[in-house]
Amino acid sequence: MNLKRTSLEIANIKKEGVESFLAAVSRRGIELHDFMLLRGSYVCYEAEWTPYRKEDLHMLYSLSKAFTAIGIGFAVQEGLLKTEDYVYPFFQEELEQKGYANTIGEKAKKIKIEHLLTMSTGQTEEPPILNYEFEGNWAAQFLQIEPVYEPGTAFFYDTTATYILSAILTKLTGEKLVDYLKPRFFEPLGIDSYVWDTSPQGNSLGGIGLNVTIETIAKLGVFLLQEGKWQDRQLLDSSWIKRMTSRLVRSAGGDVYDDGDNWGYGYGYQIWQCIPEGTYRGDGAYGQLVIVAPNENVVIATLAGTEDMGGLMDEMWEHLLPACLPVENECLKEAASEKKTFSVSFPEGNNWIPASIFGTYELAENEEGIQKIQIQNTAEDELSITCFYQDTRVCCLKYGYENWMDNRISGVSYAPYYTCGDICTAQTAGSWAWEKDHLNLKLCYLNGPLGVTAKFVFSNQTLSVTACKHRSMALKTSFEFFGSAPSHPATA
Repeated sequence: MNLKRTSLEIANIKKEGVESFLAAVSRRGIELHDFMLLRGSYVCYEAEWTPYRKEDLHMLYSLSKAFTAIGIGFAVQEGLLKTEDYVYPFFQEELEQKGYANTIGEKAKKIKIEHLLTMSTGQTEEPPILNYEFEGNWAAQFLQIEPVYEPGTAFFYDTTATYILSAILTKLTGEKLVDYLKPRFFEPLGIDSYVWDTSPQGNSLGGIGLNVTIETIAKLGVFLLQEGKWQDRQLLDSSWIKRMTSRLVRSAGGDVYDDGDNWGYGYGYQIWQCIPEGTYRGDGAYGQLVIVAPNENVVIATLAGTEDMGGLMDEMWEHLLPACLPVENECLKEAASEKKTFSVSFPEGNNWIPASIFGTYELAENEEGIQKIQIQNTAEDELSITCFYQDTRVCCLKYGYENWMDNRISGVSYAPYYTCGDICTAQTAGSWAWEKDHLNLKLCYLNGPLGVTAKFVFSNQTLSVTACKHRSMALKTSFEFFGSAPSHPATA
């Protein structure tokens, strides 16, 4: 069940404003993957950038937190817990049985559900569990960090706090957060395509790990804009949505968030306040955004791969919101929306490539365990790069010139959070170009913001490869490989 569509004209949104926004974003080098602009509950402009597709599941990173806050809202509505409940008692029996009870300080025992929701636990460090697949007791790791400040008095952004909310909900219901939300949120909104990664303990990750489509992000925005109502049904109490989207704690100041910054205008229940008064958002790393502007009756949804999230939002404030002229809800009606298809940038260079580079190269020993790389010209303007690993794995990826070659794996719909950097388990699309003495490759990970670029330099019968992961939280993002001349005659 998709959202209704209407035209920019009916929505009274100036097309020039949308186009100037997209042009400004392009000038900044910001890579959008999907974009939707809504007036009320109507989509009036939508765009996708190949090789990304609007029906693909896309990793949300911290935009997942908004869905967790909605789940906790339903639990409060059903009387399962209160925001004033202390966190420690939910885990006390488990921690005592495993010998952790004496490691939890008195201030940590004062942390409440409210403090988890507003990122005001009083702690000043985050346990390194979400990025490293720590298999111990995550709740113990979190509660063992004694708050520096009195809980409720200081803001500190901590994804683990949101995970603890998910774990608490599972303790209360016996269901993962994602399953709990299914009949309460996903099904009523007609959302049937989503995956939420789980912790080693079997809980939805909560603060990260949700994979959905751009349409689902837009529906989330409409649900918030309508204060928990969907098609005349009040699914979640409006008072909860108002607290979610209000400025409950001060987020400016300190070492991380400064006044004037897009992250310095306050925080509610897993939702940020924005620079334009009354506007708020859920956001995830590298440009996964839902912006809700009640004053303009507007929702903006983006999936992207950028480290300039502030610049992306600044262009929205400058171009998009001013383009949304007043309109009465009663004037909105169904019509064809504006739909566009663009492409993310291709590697620089041309399509001439010397036949002498084709063949199989023996690599020097490397940390990645790649023994050989084979370069083949499989069709006109089409290359394949095959890596042969020491552990017998073989990975073959295709690249097109000014064209994205799909490397989708049958039966795999998304990339798990912990393996998002693994070519063998992620959907990708590749493109190539030749420049002077080297081959430029670009690989897009289709279920998230991650991208990889590689430069293959051929000189004096040798090969050197420099590869970089972009928009990645991996500990290592740069790689170098060195190889000898082709082991057999070149083929074209």
